[in-house]
Amino acid sequence: MYQIQSGWSSLVSVASQFSLLPLTCELPHRRRLRHYLVGTPEDAQLAIDRLHLLHYAERFEWTRPLAMPPNGIVINARPGEVLRYLHRELRIEAAGYE
Repeated sequence: MYQIQSGWSSLVSVASQFSLLPLTCELPHRRRLRHYLVGTPEDAQLAIDRLHLLHYAERFEWTRPLAMPPNGIVINARPGEVLRYLHRELRIEAAGYE
């Protein structure tokens, strides 16, 4: 049976006996894309549920509903970022859970 002695110095000496490559976990280059849902709580939840069914985003990744201030919101962009907005009308009969 192999026993590890307590203390960091003994662990370092044991580890130095092996020739291991350094651990490198580099993630691929990623860019941030922010999604905003503005609408009634029911419509926002419906959109979240649809994105979940498409395996695009998990439901728990979204924030809880935030109340909109009366004077609106300000979106701060970084240099070079743009805003693209899709406005889609929902049919009332299609907005429910079927």
